[in-house]
Amino acid sequence: MPLYRSIDFGFVHPFVCLWIQVDDKGTVRVIDEYVRTRATIDILAREIIARTPCSEEKVAATFCDIAGKAKSHITGTSVISELASFGIRLRARPSHILEGIELIRRAIRDGTGKTKLVISPACPRLIEALSCYHYPDNCAGSASELPLKDGVYDHPIDALRYFFINYTHHKSTSRRY
Repeated sequence: MPLYRSIDFGFVHPFVCLWIQVDDKGTVRVIDEYVRTRATIDILAREIIARTPCSEEKVAATFCDIAGKAKSHITGTSVISELASFGIRLRARPSHILEGIELIRRAIRDGTGKTKLVISPACPRLIEALSCYHYPDNCAGSASELPLKDGVYDHPIDALRYFFINYTHHKSTSRRY
């Protein structure tokens, strides 16, 4: 099965990288995770490369938040370009939070009640995040339908969202008729 990675950037709040495979029936399998705070990009890049069970050339794609394209006003570089300097090529596309959450929901349970998302026990932080991710208590009557951004549980979910947003787009645009 092809191997994908999906990343949510963070420093004070967690940086998250997920390793994901999709089988021929469309089941998404999250097989590994790396969650780390307060690490520089060189440390993160070395760990991502070391944990990837194949060469970089064989990774089907690595997806991330489009905000990673923004250049730092201090360094003048972006996180995406810094990871690219280590050979990690990233893809990102604009999306809305609710769009990604809906794709995760469909994978957890589709309209027929089937699950298309399997998470390995090697991913305890993602499993915990899926159990704890929630909406603010005071959202009743609010115009916002966005989940709580707590800086802990939202990061693994965001990494998963970026996979679904980009994989779905990547898959649909790569077909030729």
